[in-house]
Amino acid sequence: MEFHWNRGISQICAGIVDKDTQLFMANEAKKRMEPYVPSMKQNLTRDVRVYVENGKGIVHYMSVYANYQREGNVMVDPITGNACFTDSEGHKWSRKGAKKVKTNKKLVYTKFRHPLATSQWDKAMMTARGDDLAASVQRYIRKKG
Repeated sequence: MEFHWNRGISQICAGIVDKDTQLFMANEAKKRMEPYVPSMKQNLTRDVRVYVENGKGIVHYMSVYANYQREGNVMVDPITGNACFTDSEGHKWSRKGAKKVKTNKKLVYTKFRHPLATSQWDKAMMTARGDDLAASVQRYIRKKG
């Protein structure tokens, strides 16, 4: 017999476990997600907050480009068709005020620091390590009594 979660673990635990347990679960999820988070310069993995809000543990990647990285699609300026401009020193910028549009082209992540780096890193972690996360939360709850 197989068992599959049809909801995220935070949805299952919302309203059932206390704030300390929700915070523990979010911190454990953050630790388990790290190998899947793109990390060229480690900005995403360093600029992250973990907290409880509205009865849910939250792992919030604070970088302005976190959602772009998580979604995993190249975004371009609709007028120029460019993702960005680069000068001779490697500095990158976009046209001021440009609202970028999503393309079907996927981002290519460097695997140097995190060989498992991918888009949708939360889903990748839950697929690969969700059982570990659930077991860790169960141990925490048992220890709390």
